[in-house]
Amino acid sequence: MIFLAHAITRLRRTPMPSSGTTLCLAAAFAVALGFAAAKPAAAAATITVEAERHGDTIDIRASAMLNADAATAWRVLTDYDRYAEFIPDLRTSRVVARRGATVTVEQSGDAALWLFKMPLDITFEINEIAPDTLQSRAVAGSLHALASSYTLTPVTSGVRLDYAGHIAPGFAFFGELEQMAVRQNVARQFQALADEIESRGAAIRGHDAAGAR
Repeated sequence: MIFLAHAITRLRRTPMPSSGTTLCLAAAFAVALGFAAAKPAAAAATITVEAERHGDTIDIRASAMLNADAATAWRVLTDYDRYAEFIPDLRTSRVVARRGATVTVEQSGDAALWLFKMPLDITFEINEIAPDTLQSRAVAGSLHALASSYTLTPVTSGVRLDYAGHIAPGFAFFGELEQMAVRQNVARQFQALADEIESRGAAIRGHDAAGAR
């Protein structure tokens, strides 16, 4: 569940601007994206994010090698009620139903795309395949279509976190800029998730070291 990645779908419900307005918006959006990319990020974890367009959909993949154990990463991934504490622009996130390994989570927040700010309300159905895989899909709310997954793989240095998402966005009038917007939104929230996992991992190691003294 990468919340802001789905901001693009909201615009499918809005009227299309005139061609002149479209050009101005696209130019302004390009400048805004360039500015955002130039800002240095005070982040701990190193991530990679790739986006590829296929017709009307965008496939996006993100990965991070994290200095934490798989159990800690799993606890963070499934700590849905606390997502709003560390995921940017997410106001609320709460579990509303749980049926075995299937969890229903409602999220709300604001999708900020330069001068645009759009409220989003999304309900996810999540399938937990413990201890290493989450599969989710949007079942209600502001989205057009979304399916995504997280996978944890233990490695010598800690754990690798992989994200894969299949998104049907709605910035038709932005053309190729749409893909850049999706990538940057996913990168921002995936970074926050990766940093939270590393932060909790460091806290556990510090507690264990203190107890060993």
